[in-house]
Amino acid sequence: MIMFDHRLLLFATPRQIGVLDWRPGHMHWLGEFSADAEGLAAFRKIVIRHAHLPVLLVADTVDEDYRSEVLPHVQGRARDELLARKLKQVFRNTRFTGAWRQARETTGRRDDRYLLAALPDAEWLTPWLSVLHREHVPLAGITPLALAYQHLLEKLREQSAHTLLACRLNNSLRLSYYHNGLLRFSRLIGGDTPAQLPGNAADEIAKTQLYLSGQRILPREARLHVLLLDPSGQLDSAQAQLNADPAFSTRLIDMSSLARALRIPDDFLAATPEVAPLAAIAGETLKLNLAPPELLQHHIEFRWRRGLHAAAGIVAVLGLGLTAAYWLHARDLDDQTRQLAQQYQQFDARYQAIARTFPTQLMAPEQLVQTVNLARQLGQAQTDASALFAAVGQSLLATPDVALDSLGWTDGPPAANGGVKVNLDAGLSPFDGNYRAAMRRIEEFMQTLQAMPGVHDVTLRSSPVNADSSSTLSGKTLNADASAPAARFSLSLLFREARP
Repeated sequence: MIMFDHRLLLFATPRQIGVLDWRPGHMHWLGEFSADAEGLAAFRKIVIRHAHLPVLLVADTVDEDYRSEVLPHVQGRARDELLARKLKQVFRNTRFTGAWRQARETTGRRDDRYLLAALPDAEWLTPWLSVLHREHVPLAGITPLALAYQHLLEKLREQSAHTLLACRLNNSLRLSYYHNGLLRFSRLIGGDTPAQLPGNAADEIAKTQLYLSGQRILPREARLHVLLLDPSGQLDSAQAQLNADPAFSTRLIDMSSLARALRIPDDFLAATPEVAPLAAIAGETLKLNLAPPELLQHHIEFRWRRGLHAAAGIVAVLGLGLTAAYWLHARDLDDQTRQLAQQYQQFDARYQAIARTFPTQLMAPEQLVQTVNLARQLGQAQTDASALFAAVGQSLLATPDVALDSLGWTDGPPAANGGVKVNLDAGLSPFDGNYRAAMRRIEEFMQTLQAMPGVHDVTLRSSPVNADSSSTLSGKTLNADASAPAARFSLSLLFREARP
């Protein structure tokens, strides 16, 4: 169902056309216009005034044709091509045709059951459609009056499997057959005769029942439920005659019941009975559309515009919603910021109050840091020089040909492994210029020193022989010379005093 819509509904007959301005919960009858120049001019003024509204045209004419067909179940483009071929085959070159897929078979191939409809002679619609086309009115579709009556039966909650609606409107009698609430056949009996003879309506209903049975549209054993709808009350006499026949059961629909079902005022329905089928179909999705595609172009453009406007409205609403959410979030952040600022001020005030109770500082914080570091260094255990001297002295006594030049260390932070790095400079005395023997004697001294308690990681920092590959080796290995220079070397070691 189309909700919150606003449209014009046209009730068109070969002699005149009626216009209903409808929207949910409200309708206004704009009048009837005859099929002449004066009526077309008045109709055009109404159309211009409401050119922005979509239009649905309901046709009521004698020239209409209905066919029931069972076609293979296909979808999409294949279905459109199948229906186009079938409509052209059945109705030839008829302009106003349409197909409605009513149901799907439950057995066999499960084919689709269609109702094909057409208006074979609808030239009388051309003047009205021309006015709509010239004013670019979005025509939503053209549908037969019998389909509007189907929605009327839904509003009346009619549950009979085989229903024949006999409705007298505009001095004509329309008989429409519905199977399980779906339109299968309809015919219009025009002229003044149905209103004049009391038994004529009952006879026409009986003839229609025989025709439906003969065409196998109505099962022969089925009982036809007839609904009589006549605002003038002239069909009341047919009720008793039909009830006398066991093939029929009848029900007379009064105007008050119809007004309650359609939710429209009684006096409005009594003044304009034509609004009953229009009000019934107004808010429904169009199931059977007889309008050719070229007449629906303006309505397609109208739907695109409305869709774009709806999308723009949704985007605008979402934008406003997001903006409101961000604004509320920003307000919440502002509140949190103010609360944090207040807390900061409170903590700062408390700090200042506590800081005022501190004693006066006599020195800068940097000086305090230096003092603390110096205290930590002084608090560390100092290296026992006597133990270090003893270890070095014993090594020298063990190797009397090594003469100590200097011994030094630094009382800084301890090394990573807890010891003190010591640098030792010495020379070989006597030295006869034999560097190979000198290197051997230095290695023996390093081994002797490494074996002393507390001495670790003895390494040679410099030697009397330059082992660099880019330098030139000089000296003698034989024939000692008393005037040869002394063989000096430097060692580094890690001394860690052994704890008892």
